[in-house]
Amino acid sequence: MKRLFIAVLLTLLLAAALAAAISYDPGYVLIAFGRYTLETTFWVGVAMLLLLLALMYLAVLMLHRGLRRGSLISRWRSDRQLRRGRQLTARGILALSEGHFERARRILDRAANNSDMPLVNYLMAARASAALGDSQQAQLYLMRAERSDTRGPGIAVALTQAELQLRNGQLEDSLASLNRIRRGAGKNPHVLRLLKDVYSGLRDWSNLLKLLPDLRRRQALPQEQLDELELRATINLLDEAGARRQLENLHNQWQKLPKAMTRKPVVIAHYARALAAAGGEGEAERVLRAQLRRQWHPELVAAYGNLAGDDLARQLETAEHWLPEHRNDAALQLCLGRLALRNELWGKARDYFEASLKLEEKPETCAELGRLLARLGQHERSSAYFERGLAASPPVAPPVARAPVA
Repeated sequence: MKRLFIAVLLTLLLAAALAAAISYDPGYVLIAFGRYTLETTFWVGVAMLLLLLALMYLAVLMLHRGLRRGSLISRWRSDRQLRRGRQLTARGILALSEGHFERARRILDRAANNSDMPLVNYLMAARASAALGDSQQAQLYLMRAERSDTRGPGIAVALTQAELQLRNGQLEDSLASLNRIRRGAGKNPHVLRLLKDVYSGLRDWSNLLKLLPDLRRRQALPQEQLDELELRATINLLDEAGARRQLENLHNQWQKLPKAMTRKPVVIAHYARALAAAGGEGEAERVLRAQLRRQWHPELVAAYGNLAGDDLARQLETAEHWLPEHRNDAALQLCLGRLALRNELWGKARDYFEASLKLEEKPETCAELGRLLARLGQHERSSAYFERGLAASPPVAPPVARAPVA
């Protein structure tokens, strides 16, 4: 209350002093501009000047508030920049899809500054750089993408890096990146598919087989492809163990396989070939013989014919016991011809080969008969069978050029 009284008293004193000054000498102000003049008292001029300064201050204040964040002008300008950024991003992605990688990288880089999702721009720019073979620039864009991800460490950047490493043949680096991702996103089907490609590239069939249950649970691939992948990995695992002549390791690998896989004829045939390659010819012959008693299959018959067991004469005799029930089986006739050839029974081998060709025209049968006739000195007939085999061979398709994938 005391302060209010003092303020009122000071105001009255100031007004009285101003009134006294005006009555003593009102002063004179003349403003001339061109043909126009303005005449007034000094004190009115002062009042007008103060009013003008107040209006200017208010205008500056309103302009400042209008440009601040959240204001209408600021939101309009921000929206305009975002629309421009989105348009550029769309153009960049379109250029990337069309294979214009240099232009795509340039546009995506420029759009990142005005984009509401710069992470997408930098990831796409990294892919464009990788397509151009510029690994260093791709890595730089990935670093920018990681810094722009306000949500914290995500899998988008690491996943893109793993894909680019896989595409560049950096399989070990890609595997390390994918394993880090898998610890935090093990259920991601795309991560599992990339791991499948890395393991296949590294020929790591053991880990590929361990990955298959996760691929099945997450339905990362169609069932048909998963079955084919499991079969291919199993066959390669057995073949490589046999090629390394690791008989004990081969036995261990066989024991670890699912029971359903060990009953497949093609897998058993490869297991027998691997046993023979590792020095277990006798065991391989016994495995095939026992399996053929339970299940007749051309793949098993072919493997038996290509096998040199401990007793070649007994092996031929065993196969001939199957002939009454499978006389019209071209694979068995070919098997018998090969076994007769190992026993140096040239005439019998020729008869079996010819019988097999009557049942089915196969290039490998023509080749076997051609080699046998050449050994017997019948070169003209031998050449005819070789030509016949070439004619029966399927044409070899030329390699297809593959464009780089963005």
